[in-house]
Amino acid sequence: MKSISSNMFQKVIESLKRNEMEAFYFSTAAEAGEEVLKRIPQKASVGIGGSITIREMGVLEALRKRGNEVYDHWKEGLSKEERQAVGKKQQRADFFLTSTNALTMDGKLINVDATGNRVTSMIFGPEKVIVVAGANKIVKNLSEGLGRLKKVAAPKNCQRRKDPTPCAEDLICRDCDLPGRLCRVTTIIERKPWGIQEFTVILVGEEMGY
Repeated sequence: MKSISSNMFQKVIESLKRNEMEAFYFSTAAEAGEEVLKRIPQKASVGIGGSITIREMGVLEALRKRGNEVYDHWKEGLSKEERQAVGKKQQRADFFLTSTNALTMDGKLINVDATGNRVTSMIFGPEKVIVVAGANKIVKNLSEGLGRLKKVAAPKNCQRRKDPTPCAEDLICRDCDLPGRLCRVTTIIERKPWGIQEFTVILVGEEMGY
């Protein structure tokens, strides 16, 4: 398990605030989940990014149970066209809820996508974005963050999806040139995008997702 001191969490929070984002820390995923639910009104529509972290928290089920309209392109049984349609609805949701592949000590969020629906909704569309990041997502700098995308996030996602790529077999990135390649869109959020009204990052003192 990656060890992050309380002092390091505080430094990340200060960096995020300098970058015009709200930032909070909770020691457990359960506490973070309660904060997320408290911030989202019952009548609000919510887009859910492709995120293991959010699903580990149980927030998705809680939102559905209390009656929020939830746009989740991972819902079972959707066709490719239906997933695409849900992705577009996420961009028009009141809230967008996701995680990040890496978060630097100076408050930059780094992500890699195949389709781009997740990173698009983090940048433009929903008025309010909430990002939940476990301790394992925190990295020293941009270089380490980009490395984490290739060494951890992308290979594990390819393995989960059973993609026809070498990294899905052994979790080693070879920067492949195959049709099944996941690494197609890489974004770096340096400051709160102008198109987003509220950008909130919730740090969790546990490892979550990948």
